[in-house]
Amino acid sequence: MKNTTRLTQGQLLASAGDLATLWRVKEGVLRIDQVTHDATILVQLAFPGDLVGVEALCAEPYAYTITALTTCKLVAESVEYDFNRFAAVAQGFMQQQERMRDMMRIRTGPVRERLAYFLRLLSQNANGSSRKLDRSDLPTLKQIACILDVASETICRELNAFMPAKVYKRAPRGEAVGSLVMAA
Repeated sequence: MKNTTRLTQGQLLASAGDLATLWRVKEGVLRIDQVTHDATILVQLAFPGDLVGVEALCAEPYAYTITALTTCKLVAESVEYDFNRFAAVAQGFMQQQERMRDMMRIRTGPVRERLAYFLRLLSQNANGSSRKLDRSDLPTLKQIACILDVASETICRELNAFMPAKVYKRAPRGEAVGSLVMAA
């Protein structure tokens, strides 16, 4: 039976320097950061199907700090045999190239295109299919702004073009709302 772990949004998987374990992301998105005494720098994101902790293949500690950007499900990967180890190295190499391209696309160009690409990445399942996103599936506006390297206000405005916010009707002034009465 494979070791499975679940993380809630913002929960730490590992800090740089911790003993590494090779994980496969089954659900959710992980944020991989370089943390220094004066800054946290986004290095990469890991999506469903990705491997994290490839340092374990070299008996090295984690090089970066890894936290859940969204709710995640991870499965520990076995690399007991040479073939499994080789397959994981090959997949990790190919994945690295793809994720570098993804980071470039969500960090450069018009904001609307960057956000559209980011949302497309978030909608991907581990099997390659995609699902419809709800706003509750997303990281916070502040987190998205940091990832895309733009202001939170810009993300809020642009996100409404893709996923309009739900608007709740207000009671007219002076009408009873529940057990409270609003003053005019």
